[in-house]
Amino acid sequence: MFDRPVNDTLKIPSSETPKVLYHYTTWAGAEGIISSQQFWATAHDCTNDEAELLAADSSIINTVKDLRQNAVHPAADVLDLFLRNYAKEQMTLVIPVYLTCFSILRDDEEQWRRYGNNGRGVCLGVRLLNEPKSQGPLGDGLVKVDYSEESWRANVAEHMGQICSFLSHRHASIAHQKLALSALYRIAAFASIMAKQPAWEVEKEFRHVTIIHPDADIQPKERQSGGKTIRYLPVLVRDNGKRIAFAEIITGPNQDAANAHERLKGLLAEQGYEVHDLEYPEIVASALPPWDGPSSGGDG
Repeated sequence: MFDRPVNDTLKIPSSETPKVLYHYTTWAGAEGIISSQQFWATAHDCTNDEAELLAADSSIINTVKDLRQNAVHPAADVLDLFLRNYAKEQMTLVIPVYLTCFSILRDDEEQWRRYGNNGRGVCLGVRLLNEPKSQGPLGDGLVKVDYSEESWRANVAEHMGQICSFLSHRHASIAHQKLALSALYRIAAFASIMAKQPAWEVEKEFRHVTIIHPDADIQPKERQSGGKTIRYLPVLVRDNGKRIAFAEIITGPNQDAANAHERLKGLLAEQGYEVHDLEYPEIVASALPPWDGPSSGGDG
């Protein structure tokens, strides 16, 4: 009963689920992904957005305060506990969250500039396959990023309101109240994962979220980038040794298309990709004209 509103928080309507998502990266990044069959999931506090997982905090608090105004016991007591403890129980403090960023934008100049080595890199078009994954020490899922504060508040109000209604219309034991409080924290956590400030809306992001289970003995890897230590996890896309299913791979506009095409063919062949397989991509060159400018990149 309490899990249903929590799970509904993250549901992506089928009409909004893309068939292909795009990941812009450098050649070194593309080579690493293809050869390892893994993407890197970056710790939320190591991305290029200083407000990562924090953008919705004030909306969450204000929405809960609004719900509290009309709540009665025992829902009112649970909401009071949430407000009293949220500062120390929010997701960024208690659960390691790692993000792999994708976009619905194909061959987009801004994405090339920010993440595709200023058009000298590669854009990986990854098919979204509806296939089950085995359970392990990592929990993961795909999330559509929401850039609207109005939407954040409506989402939180709807699903937290359902939790409160469960408490208000039936006898609620102490156990029920604990379940309800846990559900409120999880709804807030998922809202934080989904939310990004409107300034980032141009990226049209979907993110693959990875969460380490509390009892798992997993230590992130580290690398240096721009003078910062970046923590990350290598994340498999598919189980049982299945290769990443590419719909297409686009080579950036600021490079020799023929050489890039041959380089990709070699990388794919080394990993056993065969033409006409589901996983084998169409390799195409960007349709954008080349431009001048320094090489650049970013941690999504």
